[in-house]
Amino acid sequence: MTLDRADLMRALAHPTRLALLEVLHLHDSLTATEASELIGVTSTNCAFHLRAMGRYGLVEEVGKGPGRRRPWRLVPRSFTFSDVQPDEESTIAARALSDVLIDQWLGRIRRVQADRHNEPRAWQEIFGGSQTIAFGTREEIAEMITDIRAVLGRYDDRLRQARRRPADGRAVELLLFAQPYESDRPLTRPN
Repeated sequence: MTLDRADLMRALAHPTRLALLEVLHLHDSLTATEASELIGVTSTNCAFHLRAMGRYGLVEEVGKGPGRRRPWRLVPRSFTFSDVQPDEESTIAARALSDVLIDQWLGRIRRVQADRHNEPRAWQEIFGGSQTIAFGTREEIAEMITDIRAVLGRYDDRLRQARRRPADGRAVELLLFAQPYESDRPLTRPN
């Protein structure tokens, strides 16, 4: 699903809401109390944000549990968006969402990478970063990104269906950024 509505992008541009979506990717359903334990926000705050996301069709109540227990689940769909939008309101909303996502990703990279040496050795060997500089046309770079997403997409069913996850598997975040290489500036030479 392409995010192209300003109201939906603004609704997502909140760290608590993004954190809730992330934990709901990993669990079939969660109550506000369970989610609060996982993301470190009060259950009242989680309940508020779950209800708000429910109004946008991002999450849904699974049904009432015993007592006040109200489990929520993710409405399965993937999102893409660009901060290049046709109107100013959508552009501002998309940039706000992009800023919140990048802040969360970079913060998590710093925290997790600082602690990766406490992982089992076999996992340490694959955790970390890599950088590739690719020269290409706009079309070639777009094709590379599409190819990488297709490879990662082969495992999407495991995210949506817990029973498909291997017993010895774990959730691993893979981030792909495409950006101009900072040093790709023309060299100015004296005459």
